[in-house]
Amino acid sequence: MKRLVIYVFAVMVSVCAVAQQGEYSITGKDYHGTSRVYLQEVGFGAKLDSAEVKDGTFTFKGQTNQTRYVEIITKEGELMGQFILEPGKVSLSGNNYYGKGAPLNDAFTNLVNEIAPFEKLYYDGKLSEDELSKMISNKVVAQVDAHMGDALSARSLYYFNSYIEKFTFKDLYDRGSEGLKAVPGLKQLRANYELTAQTEEGMMYKDFAVEYEGKIQRLSDYVGKGKYVLIDFWASWCGPCKKEIPNIIEVWNKYKDKNFVAVGIATSDKPEDTKVAMKQLGIEYPQIMNNQGEASEPYGVTYIPQIILFGPDGTILRRGLRGPDIKAAVEKYLGN
Repeated sequence: MKRLVIYVFAVMVSVCAVAQQGEYSITGKDYHGTSRVYLQEVGFGAKLDSAEVKDGTFTFKGQTNQTRYVEIITKEGELMGQFILEPGKVSLSGNNYYGKGAPLNDAFTNLVNEIAPFEKLYYDGKLSEDELSKMISNKVVAQVDAHMGDALSARSLYYFNSYIEKFTFKDLYDRGSEGLKAVPGLKQLRANYELTAQTEEGMMYKDFAVEYEGKIQRLSDYVGKGKYVLIDFWASWCGPCKKEIPNIIEVWNKYKDKNFVAVGIATSDKPEDTKVAMKQLGIEYPQIMNNQGEASEPYGVTYIPQIILFGPDGTILRRGLRGPDIKAAVEKYLGN
């Protein structure tokens, strides 16, 4: 799932809210392998407290007049849990990232539990990705909207951001608190959407250059040369990417002699791993190897796969193609 992509932003930060005051108690169990942990606001760089770990257990106690998005970090720097600091009792166990026992933390856990059965239906092939995304988006947007005044808005939006349509995300982010806007992952995604706005459907392509084995590879080696070009940002380690490869191979085999070319862009991948995956998956169409961000940035690619269809003159015809939409988009322009 796209959440991989997610896959990329591991830090969380505080979100403040007024009128939420009182004592808090945070208890962690099964935290072995360290002697001290820190309660930390990552985005603002502030450590709120530290606690000794004895027999895998620690406790934080204090007063708060606002809710915060916080995390537990061991003295060795390992991330051990993320939750909302709020009045009440919060308990964590080992690598439990949710926290439970206080209202906002329980509300987030309840949302995760509500969504879990639908994710299982998706993985079992009984629910399409579009159906899953729509269902999750509706639930998350409702929760974020209802909690704009506290830290739950940032926690939910960050955790499920890959399911939120970009214009909805931009609206939620822009209406969010100062703390929500400081969450590194959300802040970066908002900036990437600004980049994407320059490469929307109907816009002209933006070129890039990627070096591999002393040679420069450019998008303009393929795009803008009179052919329809299907670009696939992918990686050998990306499960959803591999799922789309048969769809790309199908249109490649059907249209490669009809003014069409498919090009893979190996993203954040070791070239040797890319080559092994190409052989395993039967990929014969051209590849731009060793993209470490040079190709991704101009197109605001924050998760993969990202599949884009370009027209003969370099105009972006479609973005975000997946599944049967790949074949349908190519057929629209090249016929059956």
